[in-house]
Amino acid sequence: MNTISIKKDTFIIFLALLGSIAYGFFVFAAVQRLFFLDSGDIGSYVLYFNTMGRPAYNDLTFHGDTIFRYGVYHLREYFNVEIITLLSSLAFLTSSIIFYILSVSIRSSKYFIYILPPFLMVFLTPQVTNLFASGIRSSIAFSLLMIAIIYFKGVTKYILFVLSSLIHLSMVPIISLFILFHMVNRIKTGSTFIVPLFVLLLYSFFVALFSNVYKVNLTPVGQSISFNFLILLLGILIIFTNKKAIQNIYGFISIALILIYLCGVIIDVSFFRYIGYSIIFYFLFLIEKGKRNTIQVFTLGYLPFFLLTSYFTITNVV
Repeated sequence: MNTISIKKDTFIIFLALLGSIAYGFFVFAAVQRLFFLDSGDIGSYVLYFNTMGRPAYNDLTFHGDTIFRYGVYHLREYFNVEIITLLSSLAFLTSSIIFYILSVSIRSSKYFIYILPPFLMVFLTPQVTNLFASGIRSSIAFSLLMIAIIYFKGVTKYILFVLSSLIHLSMVPIISLFILFHMVNRIKTGSTFIVPLFVLLLYSFFVALFSNVYKVNLTPVGQSISFNFLILLLGILIIFTNKKAIQNIYGFISIALILIYLCGVIIDVSFFRYIGYSIIFYFLFLIEKGKRNTIQVFTLGYLPFFLLTSYFTITNVV
């Protein structure tokens, strides 16, 4: 039995490695395409790095963008490559890491059959792909955060939390949700769904309001009413497909991030990148705790969202 188990684990690891490399190249190509179309943040990054000289060490601050730019400067000098190639390679690295982390989290090769369709849909969803292809700085911070949550404990975990926050401030609300989850779990209540959901709703509105008042990582809402309605339906799917999701750390964070986005829409603050983060966290919940019927319901409910967002992305580009 142990030999069979090892073979199954090896099979999943082998597929995870191949899949992560393939997905990394897919994202690498997406970065090149965004640069060619002058879309996303890629063009501005390339222009900045090609026009600015080497930064002085006495100008170094702990601002996220500063840390990222210093790192990119030194990597470009060390590897002696074009900036677009370096940025594409960073996108390849972060996307491959997240893909691999989720792949090796799959419980068995038999379970792999049920999880594969939503797995492919999740990672090919434009809101997820763009996390790596367009938001390179935030994807680096997100990768560090995911590694910290899944693989580390104690001081190392919180050091990585701080580092990810320094690279991109959008990680701070996610880290606060990690802490909030453990606080809520220590409070004995009569409900394991209604009370935590109410707490998340209040906290999500607080995060959106805080960003609006203090102008932290602030971007006006640019999405259409139809798109926001689609996200509302996605939120309903995530919250009610399995009510036990809110009792799991990944499901808890996923639900909160969707609620933060929707609360932001109400007060005209965009948390667009949180959509992709929410989908990834919920899928991690499905991998860890999802039963067959939960996966099937989510797959059927997620399919229209995947098809519609993919269609709108393709038609807008064309």
